[in-house]
Amino acid sequence: MPNFKITIVVATYNSGKFLCEFLDSIKSQSIGFDNLEVIFVDDNSNDENTLKLLKEFDENYSNVKSVFLDVNSGFPGSGRNIGLNLASAAYVIFADHDDTYVQNAFEVMLDKIGDCDVLISNFNQVYPNKTVPFKSIYGNSKEIKVDNIDEDVNLLRVPAAIWTRLFKKSFLIDNNIEFLEGMLAEDVYVASNSCLNASGIIYLNNFYSYNYKIRDNELDKSTIHIRNKKYIEAILNGYYKIDEMLINQNKTSYGEIIFKSHLTSWLYTIVLSKLTDCDKKELFEKSFDIFDKYYSDDPFFKKRYNKLVKYILNKEFDKAVLESNILETTQENFNNTSIFSKIKRKLRH
Repeated sequence: MPNFKITIVVATYNSGKFLCEFLDSIKSQSIGFDNLEVIFVDDNSNDENTLKLLKEFDENYSNVKSVFLDVNSGFPGSGRNIGLNLASAAYVIFADHDDTYVQNAFEVMLDKIGDCDVLISNFNQVYPNKTVPFKSIYGNSKEIKVDNIDEDVNLLRVPAAIWTRLFKKSFLIDNNIEFLEGMLAEDVYVASNSCLNASGIIYLNNFYSYNYKIRDNELDKSTIHIRNKKYIEAILNGYYKIDEMLINQNKTSYGEIIFKSHLTSWLYTIVLSKLTDCDKKELFEKSFDIFDKYYSDDPFFKKRYNKLVKYILNKEFDKAVLESNILETTQENFNNTSIFSKIKRKLRH
């Protein structure tokens, strides 16, 4: 039986146009393709090209396995959990189907993880016309290593980019850490849960292992940029599951730092959406408990959402809806100004 070093789990759905590029990035890894196991778990795709490619991968490569679910779950958690349980390597990572890894990603990760349960690397943000390395709260620091999260709780503020995180499989299994199913924020759940329980975490702040494609236009949107009620509510449901996890582990004191950017980002998603006032009010009402318990201002948003949060916390939900509509108009006007156009032009050069 092959002794694979790392298993890469990939949840897929109608992603045929990305799969060859993704697999090519795995085949070209400096650690050697034969040291890697790839498990695709397809969420009942209805795209023939996707199904055809996955079957071909399974047939043509002994270290690639394609699993086909009979029912569409609509979210990546189920596929990732199935892949985790099938993984045969000592280390496992969870990739998105539409991105790629840099050529030495797994060689560096495996060399650096040592006796840590979790390794976190950094990522490039790939836009249609430029690539921007993500800058974390650690600035130019090269490497942060701790024995446990209490040595540096700010590691909980590193983006929950699950595709940049290498785990010891035994650590996830022994601690019953798995992805939420039937909802979103499943990556935040695993990222937070693993950091809270890990014996050894290393963050390679200056190593960019992953190319994360920003897909946010009308014809091509990644899940994070789908702004309908189903997905926005699915994120909120995930937040409440994270709260439940913190309560069960008696670790609610970490909640504020975990949610610091996520709650304001959730509001930002609502502002960018085209939800009805009725749907917005319903979501604001449902969000009260999580905001009341964990909200703290995120400096990135420069207090723009403080009034909206105040209305939610005062249970003035009609006013919260009106404020979100004002913020939406402000955002649209900003996007359409000549100043913004000039900024965009400068960013291209």
